[in-house]
Amino acid sequence: MELGLFQQQNLSLVMTAELRQAIAILQYPCYELSRFLQEQAVENPLIELSESSAVFEKSKKKALQKNHSHQDADMIGRMQPAELTMHDHLLHQVLDMPIPENQAAVVRYLILNIDHAGYLDITREEMLERFSITSALFDECIDWLHQLEPAGIGARNLRECLILQMRALGMTKHDLPYQVADRYLDLLAERKLKQIASFLAVTVQEAEQAGDFIQSLDPKPGRKLSQPSDMGYLYPDLSVTENNGSYSLSVNEQFMPKIGLNEGYANLLHTKAGGAAQYLQEHFQKLQWLQKSLEQRKNTLIMIAKEIVSAQQRFLKWGPEHLVPMTLKEVADRIGMHESTVSRAVKNKIIQTPRGAFELKYFFTTKIETVGGENASAQTAKLAIKKLVESEDKAKPLSDQAIAERLVAEKGLNISRRTVAKYREELNIPSSSKRKRYS
Repeated sequence: MELGLFQQQNLSLVMTAELRQAIAILQYPCYELSRFLQEQAVENPLIELSESSAVFEKSKKKALQKNHSHQDADMIGRMQPAELTMHDHLLHQVLDMPIPENQAAVVRYLILNIDHAGYLDITREEMLERFSITSALFDECIDWLHQLEPAGIGARNLRECLILQMRALGMTKHDLPYQVADRYLDLLAERKLKQIASFLAVTVQEAEQAGDFIQSLDPKPGRKLSQPSDMGYLYPDLSVTENNGSYSLSVNEQFMPKIGLNEGYANLLHTKAGGAAQYLQEHFQKLQWLQKSLEQRKNTLIMIAKEIVSAQQRFLKWGPEHLVPMTLKEVADRIGMHESTVSRAVKNKIIQTPRGAFELKYFFTTKIETVGGENASAQTAKLAIKKLVESEDKAKPLSDQAIAERLVAEKGLNISRRTVAKYREELNIPSSSKRKRYS
């Protein structure tokens, strides 16, 4: 084989930076797209962002309400206290407790290592090493910690959390729920009530009642003191509204800033020479590409949403039980796009409908054959399974095979036992053995 340098021509697909940007923009939901545009405005001086009038009016209204509330507070002469965190509540309780000085610092440190669920997130070994204390002194500090409210706070595991709550209710190790939580929590999770009853020499009904009581306790006591963080609001990318039986579609652009050319640089774009001219031209092209990608994203979403609205008229009128099965490929073929493009476009997108807000991918489900030869959606089958389980005899819950047979007989849905099990797990419905009730 001869070694050397040779010229050769070939064809290959290369993804440009602009194409990668267009793909990324297509996948962004509106709240992420707004953040992306703000980042681009920081990097590109030619980009000027302006909030939509709807967002401006909303912000203005909030500001006016805030000013009025401050004026009212000044008139009363009081200020709203800052919201206390879970750790603040616990530390305030410690101030009223007769904790010895050599233990107070340890207890405060333990409190600061409680997670939002209320569990202690530091090990005994770490504490002994950090404070150079004995194991006995650490146990005394844990006892002080477990006297805090709500009961169960500062527990190191679920078993300890439940037992602390039962102790606060005056229960002892002689009570049946205490014994179940202390020794057979794993069996209770598996609903193996007969085994628990056999080990404790009680009836199955008594074991079930003990399990019901344990389930009534709070497995995450820290949530009672934790301030909820900022709520995750839905920002629909699209909206469907009903007017006299017909449906109209709109893109919610009010949640995104408007992008345009910074007029301060407009005149400089005509500069013919110099490094500044090249710099401005490059960033102007980036601005144009960004505008083009945004318009392409908008048009793609509209085309997909139009197909969904057209196909899901029964869903929009009567609800999820009438969802028509659709696939990404079918929609892609109708609008003349590749299936992967449709898949990227529907990712994390929300559509507001008269039936509520749904992810776009909610409308793309597998087809299930019916006895009559028609097609039903997987969502229809899931709703039917859920209704059957809710109405079943809890003493004799339906098996997956029995559910499959009922679906064929009552709904005409021809699905297998294995498919029923799959849908049941997706709905977080336990198996028939775990749904069985003895009392």
